[in-house]
Amino acid sequence: MNPRDLDLTLAAARLVGSCPPGEDAAWTEQVRSKAIALYTLADTVGQDLQRLDTAKQFTATLLSVHVEVTSTRGVLVVRNTSGELEQLRTDRGDTDGGRVMIEKARSMVGHRLRVYRLNEQMASNAKLQVRIVVHLVDHGPDTDPIHPNSAKENVLTAAEGDKDAARRAWLDANLPETGSVSARQLADALAQLPAADSP
Repeated sequence: MNPRDLDLTLAAARLVGSCPPGEDAAWTEQVRSKAIALYTLADTVGQDLQRLDTAKQFTATLLSVHVEVTSTRGVLVVRNTSGELEQLRTDRGDTDGGRVMIEKARSMVGHRLRVYRLNEQMASNAKLQVRIVVHLVDHGPDTDPIHPNSAKENVLTAAEGDKDAARRAWLDANLPETGSVSARQLADALAQLPAADSP
C-alpha cells in the first residue's frame, strides 16, 4: 500500500469512528466509501488550485450578475480600476461550482472584489476564448464616489451603445443628473437594462 492510500484510509477510519463489535463488514464499507469520497474531493480541490495558480488577479467592483439562458453561465459585469467595464462568465450554472459562484456573486453586487480570472477556449469554437471567473474575494462595499460622466459612460457601454436604453436605465434607477454616484447606484442602473432580466 502506498503512503497516500494509507493516509486516506486512516483519515476515513477517524471520520467513521471505531468499529462496533460484530459490525466489521458494515464498518469496512463505511471506511471504504469515506476514503473514496476524500480521494475525489482531493482531486477536485487539486484542479481548483491549479486553476487559481494560473489565474490573472485584479481588483474590480461587481456591478451586475445575470444568467445567460443558452449556456446557464453567470455573466458578471465588473468595473475595473481604470473605470472600464469587463464581462466575466462563471462555470456553467448546471454544475455545483457554477451555481455556487453565481449565488456568491449575487450577494456581492456593489462590492470591491479581488477577481481571479482565466481565459478558456470555447467548446464550440477553439479559436475564441471566454473570460472565466474562478474565484472572488470580497473586500466589502465599494464606497468610492464615481464621477457622473464615467458612470453614464458605463451605463451606455452596458446598454451596448443604445442611448435611449441607457437614459431610461439611469432615470429608472433615480440617479442624479449631476454629482457623483456610488457603486451601488451604478449597479441599480445596470439592473434596469434588458440583459439583467435573464433568470
